[in-house]
Amino acid sequence: MSYLITQTFISLLIAGLLGLILGWYLCRIAANSARTSLQTRMANAEADARALRTEVDAAVNARGNCEAERKQLTEKLTALQGAASQAAVDEAVLRTLQGELDACHDALAAAQAASPEVQPLAASVPAATGSDAVAPPAAPSEHAGAADDLQQIKGIGPKIALVLKELGILRFEQIAAWTPQNVEWVNAHLRFRGRIEREQWIVQAKALIAAGRATE
Repeated sequence: MSYLITQTFISLLIAGLLGLILGWYLCRIAANSARTSLQTRMANAEADARALRTEVDAAVNARGNCEAERKQLTEKLTALQGAASQAAVDEAVLRTLQGELDACHDALAAAQAASPEVQPLAASVPAATGSDAVAPPAAPSEHAGAADDLQQIKGIGPKIALVLKELGILRFEQIAAWTPQNVEWVNAHLRFRGRIEREQWIVQAKALIAAGRATE
């Protein structure tokens, strides 16, 4: 009887030891598996962290480059705006000066036309001979019709139009047909050397004639 009890106790003890050993082994396997999984996840996390740091560095560099380009573009835009403003100011000044010069020319023409000393205009023109001699423009044809509004030509104001009328210049066709000698003659009477050429009266007269014919 005691033998059976002893054998049973020993069997139970051995079974318990085997259970402990098996449990410890299974726990160790599970722990190793969990540790391996954790190590893998940690390695993946470190790789992801390195990739993120690389992306962050690239983003910082790109931001720095963009900021530098923005500053350069801002400086260029400021310079262009300054140049445009200066150009606008210069153009406005030139227009003002041109207007003042034209006004002075008109006033001088009016003074010359009204002064008795300059009424005999032909006498004030220096005489010349040969092919280079100045010559007055041809008179308008008897069938030319009414006089044109010469003030449509840029540079001819009321005073200059009056002087031209006194010189017998009434129509665009006369101005369009001017020769260099005619221009010299009119310049001498107007006392404005180079104004006819500078303001292109002949070109404007031809354009006005063509426009009038186009509307007929």
